[in-house]
Amino acid sequence: MAKRKVYKFKTWIKILIFIDVLIVIGAIVGYNYYKDYQYKETNEYKLSQIRGNSDKEKYTEQEIKTILNKLTDEEQKDLISRGYNEFYPCFIGRPYFIYSKLDQYMEYVITKEKDFFKYHGTEGYDYDKLIGIVNSHANENPYESDRVSDESKGYGMIANKHYQLGDYAPDDLESIEWKYRFGDANTKIELRSEAHAAYLTMWEAAHEEGIYLLALSGYRSKKEQEKEYNYYKTYKGEKYADSIAARPGWSEHQTGLALDIYAKENSDAKTFDTSNAFKWLSENSYKYGFILRYPKGYESITGYNYESWHYRYLGVDLATKVMESGLTYDEYYAFYLDK
Repeated sequence: MAKRKVYKFKTWIKILIFIDVLIVIGAIVGYNYYKDYQYKETNEYKLSQIRGNSDKEKYTEQEIKTILNKLTDEEQKDLISRGYNEFYPCFIGRPYFIYSKLDQYMEYVITKEKDFFKYHGTEGYDYDKLIGIVNSHANENPYESDRVSDESKGYGMIANKHYQLGDYAPDDLESIEWKYRFGDANTKIELRSEAHAAYLTMWEAAHEEGIYLLALSGYRSKKEQEKEYNYYKTYKGEKYADSIAARPGWSEHQTGLALDIYAKENSDAKTFDTSNAFKWLSENSYKYGFILRYPKGYESITGYNYESWHYRYLGVDLATKVMESGLTYDEYYAFYLDK
């Protein structure tokens, strides 16, 4: 019986195979090392390595995800350089957060470093409200800004305690007929043309549902506003005057787009918000381009006491967006129109 021939690899072939295996292993190890090196250079890894005073003080996976999703690369790097702070994610995670204002937001919270004995963690703060205050400049002293309302924004132009109108006067004012307003035949209440037409359309819609709206005050010139403000200041003091009336040159009424609205059923400022007219306006005014300008609970942002009767014309599209956002106009303007 013939013997089977056995083939043996030559030594050089074995060496070549061994070298190939080493190259493959080296390539795999090198690739993994490179990937690991690359990952350690990412902002994600660096954020995960940040610690506070103990290993327990670190950003969670969800907080890191939020930071990466909300901030630009440069903002992430800046945040990394700041080190750990448990309040940062509380602000960053909010929808209207603006990174450049982070330090201003932080002035409203008590950290361990600021006051160890008053520090109580991250609970108990309304971060949305704090962001709204800072974004809308309500953290600044009123009437000290040199910001001027931007007329190019059209019906979206803003006037508050941080944006002044100066000597602005609209050139398309129209008088509201007696049927739609308080006062006698000689009383003059004016609005800009488009706002006037919108009010009449809204009036008719409300009337069809048994609501008889009446306008009390519209456009006021800078000089007229001065009389209004000085009246309150003289009889009740500057602090009260500033809570209820704008100083001349800073009033929304000067835009010709603000309107104080009551109704035949109720013209009492103290109880108007209990009326059917107010309920109707709350549900429908935005459909005609008007928003409630100074809502309850937002005095720290708007700078004025709650006024259930004060409405501002923005146009249907913008008024709808503001209503859907749930923001005051000060906040909406700061984030979307003036960011």
